[in-house]
Amino acid sequence: MGIFYRRTVQNIAIICLIFIGFKNFIISLPLRYSQHFSGFYQYIDTKDTMFMQGKLAFVVSLVMILLAYNLYKRMRMAWIGEIFVLVVSIVLQAIYFHAFALHMIIVEAIILLILVISVSDFSRKSQRSSIKKVLIYIVISFVLLMANATFSILLIHGDLDNLTNLSAAFSKSIKLMVMMDKSVLNNTSSAMILYGDSLIFLFWFTVLAALVTLLKPLAFDAYKNKNQKERAHAIILKYGQNPMSYLAIEDDKYYFFGETIEGVCAYTIVGNVMVICGDIICKSSDAVVFLEELILFSKRNHYDLILLNITNEFIDLYKSNQFGTLKYGEDACFKLEDYDLKGGAVAKVRAAINHANKAGIAVYEYKPLEARDVLIEKQIMGISEKWLNNKAMPEMKFMLGSISLEAPRERRYFYAADSNGEMLGFVVFLPYMSSKAYLAEVTRRKTNAPQGVLEKIIYDAFMVMKDEGVTYGNMGLSPLYNVSENENQSISEKISTYIYEHLNEAYDFKSLHHAKEKYAPTHWESRYIAYYPKPMTLKYAYAIVKAQNPVTVLQMIKAQLKKRSDGS
Repeated sequence: MGIFYRRTVQNIAIICLIFIGFKNFIISLPLRYSQHFSGFYQYIDTKDTMFMQGKLAFVVSLVMILLAYNLYKRMRMAWIGEIFVLVVSIVLQAIYFHAFALHMIIVEAIILLILVISVSDFSRKSQRSSIKKVLIYIVISFVLLMANATFSILLIHGDLDNLTNLSAAFSKSIKLMVMMDKSVLNNTSSAMILYGDSLIFLFWFTVLAALVTLLKPLAFDAYKNKNQKERAHAIILKYGQNPMSYLAIEDDKYYFFGETIEGVCAYTIVGNVMVICGDIICKSSDAVVFLEELILFSKRNHYDLILLNITNEFIDLYKSNQFGTLKYGEDACFKLEDYDLKGGAVAKVRAAINHANKAGIAVYEYKPLEARDVLIEKQIMGISEKWLNNKAMPEMKFMLGSISLEAPRERRYFYAADSNGEMLGFVVFLPYMSSKAYLAEVTRRKTNAPQGVLEKIIYDAFMVMKDEGVTYGNMGLSPLYNVSENENQSISEKISTYIYEHLNEAYDFKSLHHAKEKYAPTHWESRYIAYYPKPMTLKYAYAIVKAQNPVTVLQMIKAQLKKRSDGS
């Protein structure tokens, strides 16, 4: 069976699971206690089974419905959960036989068989859940459980028609589940005791599950990610040739490590796309094996791949493995032994630096690993906060570094101050090529800072590094600049060129390029994206945008409209 038909059959089975989940939910509802629905429930079931089956059906329905989406995404843990609840559901149908039991057993057995046969397709590993998503699941579970208990007590007492007793029933349900006081049932029959015990068990089981779910990412996942980050950090320092390599140790990354060789890549997930920050990071001689392992991992987990801001180092390897490639822009690079402020090309920067020198501005390097200075760090964070507040949009992520004063590692911090010691701006540099090159990653200044502050910081920092034997400086990417390297443009290149030329008002690509160009880089290095499988589609384009933006597309549009209205 082809992949398309196999996945279609699986998707039909998942849709059927959702319907079965709603069926179990209907069975679990306490409406059977009401005379208005007694005829309907007697047709599909008997009151002899309403207690235990009702509570179990409630749990089964919740699990089936909540896991369905992750099952569609081929998550292995969702597959395990659905297999378990399907078995429970089939057993319930067999033990508590009703009018449609045989039909449901056959349908559920077929779905179970489909899932078991296609187990290899459900291999995607679970990613760290956000606290927000976890809380939503927990709130939904609690609300449904409390509603179930409240209406059950109303119906048992025959008060369904008198909704003024709803608040009293709700209070009794809390007293039953939280205080474990079964006297609120006003019935000491074995069936009612069993009913009360099942509600109490489900409530405290949900509480325990909620605590474990919330504490896991705060404790175990944090510990696990810290160990992975340390492992990735060691590999990056040895093999990170891409200016983006050091971004792998930022907190918003997942890690894929080589199974048979030493290698790592940092990624995030957008839909079914695995978005990778920069190139694969490994020894050049191991790149073939590492890329094969990465492709195999993506296929097992049903991910498409896209690598952002890659260099020429492995581009032929990507192409030979059937990756599509597209030029992404160019990096402003400086061979430090050849760089100075002579010549007309760098006249604007030279004039700005002279202005800063006349104003008595000096540049210093802050070394937090040698000695922490609370005043310096307070000024750095103060400038950064004001800079962010003045932006129309939240700061981008994933492909941008952070200040990270709490864990500076190999980052280098240069700042400018006036004659009174007041900080006017700062730049954070990230290492690559085994610290033989540095990227000016975070550049911020006060809004009222004199002309030439950032220019002086960057030039003075490059000269310090040059004296230390550093080979290259880098001012980062000019997105979509000079994306066509030949006359016969592809459709993707034409789109990129059009965006650069006509959407500059929204994204300010040209201003960003001119800000780098005025430094007169000694050379420009091409940067690309690589994607697998071909062709380039809107799915990849959306993944590129979403991975780097913490806001939705609608929020981006609103921010740009506000920016335009404020400027008019």
